[in-house]
Amino acid sequence: MSRSIRFRWALPIAAGAVMALAAALGPANAAPAGAPGTWTKITATDSGFNTAGMLRTADGSLHLVWRKRLTNGHFSYGWSTISLRGALRASGTALSNWVGLQGDPKLVPDGRHLRLIFIGGQDTNPNNFFSAGAVYTQLSSGGTSWALVHGSMAFHTVLNLGLAAAVRSDGSTPVAAFGLNNVLYFHTGVDPSAPAATADGTAATGPVATGIAGDVLARDKNGSIWVSWFDQGYWARQILPSAGPVKKAPHSGAATGPDNEPRQSVAFAARQGGGLYLAYCAPSSVLPCARINLWRAGSSRVMVVPGSATGQAGRVSLAATPGGRLWVTWFDFGTNTLHSVRTNKAASRFGLARTIAQPPATLIFDNLQTEGSSGRLDILVNVLRNKPGNPVEFWHTQILAGLALAARPSSFSHRTTTTVTFTVTDAGDPVPGATVSCLGKHANTNAQGRVTLKFRAGTRTGSHVCVASASAYLPGKTTIRVR
Repeated sequence: MSRSIRFRWALPIAAGAVMALAAALGPANAAPAGAPGTWTKITATDSGFNTAGMLRTADGSLHLVWRKRLTNGHFSYGWSTISLRGALRASGTALSNWVGLQGDPKLVPDGRHLRLIFIGGQDTNPNNFFSAGAVYTQLSSGGTSWALVHGSMAFHTVLNLGLAAAVRSDGSTPVAAFGLNNVLYFHTGVDPSAPAATADGTAATGPVATGIAGDVLARDKNGSIWVSWFDQGYWARQILPSAGPVKKAPHSGAATGPDNEPRQSVAFAARQGGGLYLAYCAPSSVLPCARINLWRAGSSRVMVVPGSATGQAGRVSLAATPGGRLWVTWFDFGTNTLHSVRTNKAASRFGLARTIAQPPATLIFDNLQTEGSSGRLDILVNVLRNKPGNPVEFWHTQILAGLALAARPSSFSHRTTTTVTFTVTDAGDPVPGATVSCLGKHANTNAQGRVTLKFRAGTRTGSHVCVASASAYLPGKTTIRVR
């Protein structure tokens, strides 16, 4: 069953600019502390249910906004910025001393600004504009100094479902989704009244005895806004510019089966190049998560995520990258490890899987969020620590995609001169400009991801490891055998 929680409380990203910054980083092993594989504590928070607003801007910074409880029992929103290489730059306060703030603030672009969207109440004064328990918003030019907007984004109040947000294709009109019990609403734009004078739209209505959970908004390439949610299965629907049919993900659950609720936001994202995608736990008759499926909304087919069929997977997240790739990430409760795998550009096959340990001294793994707009994968987790006081904390790390290296022929005689063709790929897509090193020889791949190396007669016999490397990738390896 869903948990209802009351009051849980620069510049817009340009994909080309971020990718150019990523290319300028140089080899992955040159990154400073906080980079791939290194966990960095971001901040303490006050609940394992809390999530952070996340948005990357064109300077490469990843902006976070998160909730913290104050000593007087009130709440604040803090902010943090993380560099493109994964280092924590700075933190501060975005909003403070409100009597109620929901724990799932959202960040979206707004022209040349960042927009924070949240649910809360400033105090208990019924005449206070900011105490209606509505959806409110703040603006910031760089993510460090914030200005509260005298407006709201919801006709309904006293909301107890999760908050979701997106922005229309004009880059400045925000859309928020929120709800009460079994009804999920949405609202477009900022209204000068609180509650908003304009009516909310209805995104979804679930059975009375259940609660909608994990709602997420995403904007497709054609500008349409979609919503996805969990309610005895996983669902998706276009809500703007007009309402579309409700679509259920195949094999995604039912009222009579095991409870495969995500217990965080559903893993829903718009793919660059078009299409809305959902990653979710598909139950068996006895397992809540027999495997993880990746589904394009509206399709009758799914892709099974490799390595996810352990029976212990959960906390699934999905992130889109420039170029059309998708990262699927999840936590395995049997091994206490995080797993991530990236698709090819067409989102039709998977590449090499990555596995990393959870943050140090983790007692309970509560929540997983990911962001992939730099090509790398930024991972943010909410964990209960196994240390005095058992604090709840946000931690961050990064994952790099892995290269696959193949050699043909992979075995040859030392008696003759042999030319070996090496192919470097990422989930089947060729990787141009990768450096292949083998037996002291080095060369870069062409546009097809291929390079040839000539080994003279008399080459040392035995098995030899050859390596492919490229910026923002983990090296790929293969072994050739000289007889």
